[in-house]
Amino acid sequence: KLELLEAEKYGLDARHSQAVRLYDAAIASAKNSRFIHEQGLACEKAGFYYKKIRDVRNAFDYFQQARACYEEWGSRVKVEFIRRELDGLNIHYQLT
Repeated sequence: KLELLEAEKYGLDARHSQAVRLYDAAIASAKNSRFIHEQGLACEKAGFYYKKIRDVRNAFDYFQQARACYEEWGSRVKVEFIRRELDGLNIHYQLT
């Protein structure tokens, strides 16, 4: 959890390499601990970070990972939320 908080902080401070490293560390830590909901959250936050910096390809990849985690966890609401984000990225991707 600390890694995710630090990733968010570095993202706000525009320290890209540190943010990316910590998002990935948070995802790996949650996966190793088998906390699928926290893994999904870390993937989702990474997706929003990449969306914010206009890196659509990475945003899409992380959102897909988040959706898979939330599906495994059984959260239909989160799956639908992420699906809408993916749909928005698909539209953006098609326009560029």
